[in-house]
Order: sequence, then structure tokens, then C-alpha cells
Amino acid sequence: VVSTQSTGFIALIYTISPLILVDLMLYRKVTITPLNIVIYNVFNIDGSTLYGTEPFSFYFYNGFLNFNVAFCLALAALPCFLIFRKFSNDLKWSVCYLLMPMYIWFAIMFSAPHKEERFLYPVYPIIGFAAAVVLYVIWKASAACFGYFYKHMKEASILNISGFFIIYITLSVVRISALGAYYGAPMHLYKDFYNIPEDGATICLGKEWHRFPSSFFVPEDATVRFIRSEFKGQLPQRYYSSANGTYAINPNQNDRNREEPSVYISIKECDYLIDLDLGVESSLEPRYNTKSGWTSIKSFPFLNAAKSKTIARAFNIPGYSRKNVKYGTYHLLKQWYQRRVRGQSEREHMISMAIYPTTTITAAAPAQ
Repeated sequence: VVSTQSTGFIALIYTISPLILVDLMLYRKVTITPLNIVIYNVFNIDGSTLYGTEPFSFYFYNGFLNFNVAFCLALAALPCFLIFRKFSNDLKWSVCYLLMPMYIWFAIMFSAPHKEERFLYPVYPIIGFAAAVVLYVIWKASAACFGYFYKHMKEASILNISGFFIIYITLSVVRISALGAYYGAPMHLYKDFYNIPEDGATICLGKEWHRFPSSFFVPEDATVRFIRSEFKGQLPQRYYSSANGTYAINPNQNDRNREEPSVYISIKECDYLIDLDLGVESSLEPRYNTKSGWTSIKSFPFLNAAKSKTIARAFNIPGYSRKNVKYGTYHLLKQWYQRRVRGQSEREHMISMAIYPTTTITAAAPAQ
């Protein structure tokens, strides 16, 4: 126990020290970022609920989507280990110590009102380890319980374990396929941003602000800005490019998730707009691709979750999913009339856009 605790403490020092040093250099103050995340999202009840709440079952569904049957085994790891220890010493108590961080983390995160998939990332490796522990227990328990038929039981155990991996791999493949086929449109679209044939373009985001990956996906001289949408929370502030950009605090920033009007610009100032068309609109979120003055120069299919069946959208099951999912369209739109105001005719503008196809749909719904 002492050795395990010492090893854990040493590992903590080796892990946390570089984080503190780097944060000190960039933030100009001593801070433990992982601790701040836990304090704000778990122990600060008001802070946690400001960004939305999810039911207790959220992580069970999320865990199954990411690990499928392995997540179910991982949850049973500690009870299986304790029962197994009553009959065998094959597994040392150190295994229990390695499992405990997962359960402690689950207890903390499951109890917090605000839940996000990324909050479980720190224990993803332990989930895989816990599932392996249960598989080992099943293997050994099978041989022990049916010792008389040991030779045949050994073969049966191999078959059982192989069956688990077949199910796990199959579900993982159809899940990964679903993520790429249903939700891959933003990444396909953003990777083409470097082909934008103009300098200093203003790229606007409305309701699709939360799917913007990073400024690394846009040309250095392009500017990403926000326009108003139905979202009424706080949007990211622009990064200060000056020498003190990493530690300068924006005066309009707040920790209450209050909407900050200063981040918005007029739609007339946008050269390009990223938008998702699901066939519905409101005064703040119109279907821009149907409005005059906008041209869709790149588009991809994107899942319409509200009109798709749950299993079909969770896993890309050949034959079944294709019949039971519906798509919207993810657009890169260009506001062409502004270029005419600056002295360019519509014909000249369309010629300058020749690098792009001018059809509204440039990628078909994925085959399944």
C-alpha cells in the first residue's frame, strides 16, 4: 500500500509540475488548471448549472456509445474483483487501487448537474483496464467452476472472450462510421478554407459557433466573427495577438455565461457564413442558403437528429440506418452582393469563385 501511494504521489508530481510551470509562464500566476475545472464544474453549483444540465443517466448512455459492451464490463470491475479475491489470489490488491480512481471520478462527475463527454476523458484508459479485469475474472472463474471439463472449458472460454471482442469491434466500427458519415460535414468543410480566393475575408458563425474547430483551420489573414442567433449565452472572445495575449483579461468577459453583445457584427459585414439548414428557421436563424445575396459554394450532408431514429443515428448499421436517418445540409455560403458594391460585377465575382463548384449540394448522403 505504501509503495503504491508513493508511486502515485511521484506520478502526480511529475504530471502536475509541468502543467503549473507552463501555466505560470502563460498566465503569469500560479494556477492548477485541472483543479480549477473540478472546482468550477462540480463544487460551484451555480457555475455548473449555467451551461445546461443533464440527467443522471447521461454518462451511462455516453459511456455505452464510446465503449459499448466494454463500458458495461468496466462498471462491474470492482464487484467482480472483490468476489474473485475470495476464491483466488491471482489478482493482487494493487489492481483494486488502480480501479478506484475511475469510481471516484464517476462519483464526482455523475453527481454534477452539468455533464459533458469530455469530463470523462481522464479515466478513459482506466475504463479499458477495468474491462480487461472483468474479462480475466470471467476467464479464470470459468475454468475454476468447470474444472472437471477443464479442457473443453478452456476452449469455451476462448470462444467467449473472442465473442466479446467480435461484438466490441463490430459496434465500434459502426459507431465510428456513424460519426464520420453523420457529423463529419464541418471538418470536410473547414479543411477547404485555405482555398478561399481572397485576402482578409470575414467568416461568420451564427448558430453553428459551437462546431467551429479552431482558427488553425482558416487562413491567417481571415477573421472569424459571430452574428446573432437564438443562443443567448456567452460566446468566445477574440484572442489578443499582442505580447500579453495569453494572460490579458478581456474586460467584457464574465463567468456567469451572460450574453455579451460586443462580440456580434452585422450580417452585412460577413464575406462568408457557415450555416446548417435543417428545413426550419426563425427571425434570428433564417435559412440563409435560400436568401437572395447568398451563394452556397460548398456543402455536405449533416444528420437531422430530430427526424432520425435513435439506433439508426447512434450506429451506422448497413441497410437499417440508411432508411431511418434524415439529413440536413451544412453550407459554406458567400455573400456575393457585397463584392458588387466594391466594384465587381456578379459575373466577375462568379468567375473569381471558379475554384468552387456553384451547385448547392456538392456531396451526396453517405452510402450505408
